[in-house]
Amino acid sequence: MLPPPIDWREAGLGIGETVPEDRRVTGANWRTWPFNRWAFQHTRMLVPSVPLAGADTPAPLPESPADLSGLRFAGEDGETIDWETYVASTYTDAMIVLHRGAVIYETYRNGMTAGTPHHLFSVTKSVVGLVAEQLIADGAITADLPTAAAVPELGTSAFAGTTLRQLLDMTDGIAFDEDYANLNSDVHRYSASYWTPEVAPGGTLPALATLDRREAAPGTAFRYRTPVADAAAWVLRRATGRSLASLVSEHVWRPARCGDAAHFLLDTGGHEIAGSGLNATARDLARLARFLMAGGPVADALIAGGDRGLFAVGAANMRPDHSYRGFWWVNHAPPAALIAMGVYGQRLHIEPENDLAIIRLASTPLPSNIASDPLHGRAFAALRTHLR
Repeated sequence: MLPPPIDWREAGLGIGETVPEDRRVTGANWRTWPFNRWAFQHTRMLVPSVPLAGADTPAPLPESPADLSGLRFAGEDGETIDWETYVASTYTDAMIVLHRGAVIYETYRNGMTAGTPHHLFSVTKSVVGLVAEQLIADGAITADLPTAAAVPELGTSAFAGTTLRQLLDMTDGIAFDEDYANLNSDVHRYSASYWTPEVAPGGTLPALATLDRREAAPGTAFRYRTPVADAAAWVLRRATGRSLASLVSEHVWRPARCGDAAHFLLDTGGHEIAGSGLNATARDLARLARFLMAGGPVADALIAGGDRGLFAVGAANMRPDHSYRGFWWVNHAPPAALIAMGVYGQRLHIEPENDLAIIRLASTPLPSNIASDPLHGRAFAALRTHLR
């Protein structure tokens, strides 16, 4: 049983002399519960960052509130719960439901507001994937671009022999243990290049160069691993001569008319963290969702999904009926959904067929989203039925 949600203001979490020392959020504890309840809304106070430029005039979000109080579905323990219980019990910081272009539900909890940027973790990967897919669609780069040709520093690593497409679809075959529950796993050592300059001062590029093991030949199996997104970002930087923030601004944020405060966290080498660094408001994610639901070559190719056979090799038991394309999860079970997810409860769920998008930002006690997938699935199914 997970601990109950807390109010960080009542608990005294934060930074400052008035906060008891054992309650202060620090560079060492900010990603752990309960300190994350405060930290995910204040990352710029904890980690170096760079602003993300958006549209001068953000796209309007019309409002058409709907009453969701009548929704009922099975909770985590099999009991019947309502919508409010679901939202409150899942450590929600912000949630928006967008239907037919209008916001029908919007809530902020845990001290968050509509203007507060929230740490998105691996939703960042999906935004970076949009940049890459747009550059490929425009002919600015090729999907078959060899990783080591663009980034020679990776030529002696296991990334040699991989292509940009294989990175974007996570079929590159690099061996990497992303078990957050195991404190000795690769992901915890690698993340020092994000947050711990005294351990890994050079950032992600030298850390990527040390990944020298394979578990599969390139292009033969899917497996989800965070550093692959950082490798893809280095390919994009070198192929374009541009910073990642400028690429996201030009190819995603401004076209979607996102315009609230947003920023990228920087790795220990001073570069934007592509695997986990974007911070943005729930409303800007709603604008991004509406932009993608409008369709177009990139959005249409993403919702069509990746190679389901390769996905089944590496993730058959993780998410049945899914595939992975351009750093997006794709659920092929009707209605088809395009999904961006980040640890600790971040989720952007888009159903183009139903003109429906659900944005959830949270600060859960546990990083993994796998255990909560069934509950969210039941909640979204009840919502879908209600809207019909």
